[in-house]
Amino acid sequence: MMTLYSGGQSLLGKRVSSLVGNDLKVLADGSVVGTIKKVTGYTQFSSKKEEQSGYYFPFKLTKTGTTMTLKKNGVAGEGKEDMAFDPEIILRVSRGDAFTVEVDDSPVVTFNFKNVTWA
Repeated sequence: MMTLYSGGQSLLGKRVSSLVGNDLKVLADGSVVGTIKKVTGYTQFSSKKEEQSGYYFPFKLTKTGTTMTLKKNGVAGEGKEDMAFDPEIILRVSRGDAFTVEVDDSPVVTFNFKNVTWA
């Protein structure tokens, strides 16, 4: 349903290796394990100053569809419902978060970040 990027790839002006460690993996239950690095000045991620620093989790969906919804802790954020499908996703995450990705109104994966090393 999804895959992780290699460290050498660039996403929105940042190398994946500057966002996450090469130990990052996702278990079958959606648990993310490994290192997610603190990033500042990520201006290509968002025009909102408060969203330009933090921890970011990049991944690519292998399932395709027409629309998608991103839910953080069970709630779709503003502008994150029924968006045009885009398989390349970067989530801004923190310790207590759970993110569900829905494609064409069906849940594809739910990530949790309880076992991440925050660097």
